[in-house]
Amino acid sequence: MKNKTLKILAITIPILLIGVMVYLFANYQSKKTKVEALQSIPTFSVKDINGATITNKDFQEGNKLLVYFNSECHFCQAEMQELSSINAQHLDVQWIMFSSQSIAEIKNFAAKYNLQNAENIKWCTDPKAEVYTQFAMTGIPYFLGYDKENKLVHRSTGAIKIEKVLKDFNEGK
Repeated sequence: MKNKTLKILAITIPILLIGVMVYLFANYQSKKTKVEALQSIPTFSVKDINGATITNKDFQEGNKLLVYFNSECHFCQAEMQELSSINAQHLDVQWIMFSSQSIAEIKNFAAKYNLQNAENIKWCTDPKAEVYTQFAMTGIPYFLGYDKENKLVHRSTGAIKIEKVLKDFNEGK
C-alpha cells in the first residue's frame, strides 16, 4: 500500500510541477506581448465625461500621458493635487485620464482639484475596464507616457511624483 502511494506521488508531483511551469510561462509570454504592444501608443476608443468619443487618433501630436485612476485612491488624490499646482507650466502635455468609476464621480474628482476645465486634460470613462485590461495595467494609479513620436517614454504603477513622470519626456530629447 505504501509503495503504491509513493509511486502515485512520484508520478503526480512532477506532472503538477510541469503544469504549473507551463501555466506561468504562458502567463509571462502573454504579459510580455501586451507590454511590447505598449511601445507605441495603443489603439483605444472611450467616451469622455461629456459623451464625446475619444480615440488615440485624437492625440497624435505632442507628449501624452495616459493615466488610469480611482478617485478614492490616496495616491491618485496626491498626484492630482500636485498636477493641479503645476499643470499651467506643462500645457504641452496632453493628459488622458481613465477611470471605471461613474461619470459623476469622475466629474467630482476633476472639480475637487480644479482640473475639470483644463484644456490639456480629457477625463474619460471606462466602465468595463477595457482600457485597463488592454494596456496590461497592474495597479492604480497607472501611468503610460508617450512622446511626440508616440513612443513609450514612461510606464509606472503606484505612487509617483508627477514631476518625475514629466521628467521622462525631457530625457528623451
